[in-house]
Amino acid sequence: AAMQAGDLDATVFQDAAGQGAGALDAALKLAKGEKVEHKVYVPFQLVTPANIDKFLKKN
Repeated sequence: AAMQAGDLDATVFQDAAGQGAGALDAALKLAKGEKVEHKVYVPFQLVTPANIDKFLKKN
């Protein structure tokens, strides 16, 4: 609502599905005895007025 009203120029979408997939991948590697990076990064996605409709459809 704030972005559509012009009160917010940008925010970030933190991908819960991507975070879950990254965690599962790390857990499977650890279970197999493989090395896993200490930190696993899941890229965020920039949300702007130009692309907000794409993200609103996800919720």
